[in-house]
Amino acid sequence: MKRDIQKDLDAIRAGIDASDNGIIKLLGKRRELVIRLARIKKVLNVPIYDRKREQALVDRVKKRGRKEKLNDEFVEVLFRLIMMNSKETQYHEAF
Repeated sequence: MKRDIQKDLDAIRAGIDASDNGIIKLLGKRRELVIRLARIKKVLNVPIYDRKREQALVDRVKKRGRKEKLNDEFVEVLFRLIMMNSKETQYHEAF
């Protein structure tokens, strides 16, 4: 019985590790897109910061998060951190 529980624990942890790796891979893909976006913004002379776009993104991900049973505040804080990093990346990579 205890051995089965340990196997379950190990399997769950392996699933969490795989999920974490997937998150990191997606963040890397997002970074690539952010850099491409920054280069286009520079050519078009468009500012990096767009308050309306950011709020729309937060609203969208919070709505999606609710479908996944995630806390609104958690989702908002997480994505504001991601957006903060994205703006920093844009400034350093293209401007």
